[in-house]
Amino acid sequence: MPKNKVDRMKKALMRSNTKLLLSAVMLFQALAMLLIAFQKETVNPQALVFAAALPLVTWLVTRLMGRIWPVDRAILILVLFLCSVGIITLSDIAKSDSTPRTQGLYALAGIAAMFVGAAFIRGWKQWKKYTPLLMVLCLVALASPYLPVVGIYKNGARNWVGYRGFSVQPSEFMKPILILCLASGFSNRPRFARCIPAIAFAALCCGVLLAEKDLGAVLLYFLTTVFMYYVATSNAFISLAGLGMGAGAAVIAYRALPYVQDRVAIWQNPWSDPQESGYQLIQSLIAIGSGGLFGMGLGMGMPRDIPLYYSDFIFASITEEFGLIFAIGLLAVYVLIIMRGLIVAFNARTSFHSLAAFGLVIMLGLQTMLIAGGNTKLLPLSGVTLPLICHGGSSLVSTFFSMGLLLGLSSMNAEDEARDIEMLELKEEETF
Repeated sequence: MPKNKVDRMKKALMRSNTKLLLSAVMLFQALAMLLIAFQKETVNPQALVFAAALPLVTWLVTRLMGRIWPVDRAILILVLFLCSVGIITLSDIAKSDSTPRTQGLYALAGIAAMFVGAAFIRGWKQWKKYTPLLMVLCLVALASPYLPVVGIYKNGARNWVGYRGFSVQPSEFMKPILILCLASGFSNRPRFARCIPAIAFAALCCGVLLAEKDLGAVLLYFLTTVFMYYVATSNAFISLAGLGMGAGAAVIAYRALPYVQDRVAIWQNPWSDPQESGYQLIQSLIAIGSGGLFGMGLGMGMPRDIPLYYSDFIFASITEEFGLIFAIGLLAVYVLIIMRGLIVAFNARTSFHSLAAFGLVIMLGLQTMLIAGGNTKLLPLSGVTLPLICHGGSSLVSTFFSMGLLLGLSSMNAEDEARDIEMLELKEEETF
């Protein structure tokens, strides 16, 4: 492809300059890790390595992906920034040096998955043909925790599979697959009858997850399906009816399932059992309050008092150390990614690609809302993770893959726009 054409693609995709954003992110990564490295009497060698590695990897990934495809650089840089916030936070609050090191390895695997996701969505042309196969594979994967040899019961839910110390969470990896299947089922099909297979597939997924007591995943899968259906059909009546049925199912689950009742009781009044069931949420609120507006500083807080401070409650840990202003800014970064993703959805040339981009960002937004709301007692605890930040390989790799799909869609939009510009220039030349 000629170099001048590639340049036009990049300019068509994003005319604003992202060099300043990239420089700011790299500076933040280096300074934060240097602060952690020298905050004690003995130098932390692992933090020093991260101080050099995080900016270098961010620069290399941004350059490499930008050279391969004309992707949305703003989304890419912000995704890498969120991932680095997770590694920085874990380097500061983790009880073992192996935790941030493991997170760094997960991040490298996630970056590889991001490249795979971008290449996958760009090369997947016959999506209607293979959608039924993806649906079957998705259902089989979600039900795999029931296999006697590999199924794992963890944190009150049977939603993990593993063998000899290695474990993954299938519901995390199936999120982008669900979105692609729904986008295929809802694209170019405005009538409800033609959407029934995709809706039935999503209902089966939610049923399997409910049986596994994975309440957070059930909520994410259900709400994503409703939002994607409404965007695809503009049918407010059916969409509201779906929300109503979901609310009814939630009431039935509350009355029938004791663990749902426990979650709601903790949310309503965690101080009713401050030493047991309400302990996590109380410590989360104390941590957020202790941080104030500007935080207690890296290494100055006590986030380890929160159970699951590295995963389910990492937002509270970040707020205690960095402060409420930084935490709000962190949520604003997610909003920026969502807004850029919606632009990708609006500019897509096919309904499948448009719905896929919309589903990817709405899933990201819902997951962020649930975890932030759960940590601040605005919503009941759901057990979902803060995307790209919390510790864990399944969530991190899956989210990177999803962002790779989004970046691949943005590059396709840029190429389409470049072709339009080229055609317009040819027509103008012919006119003159």
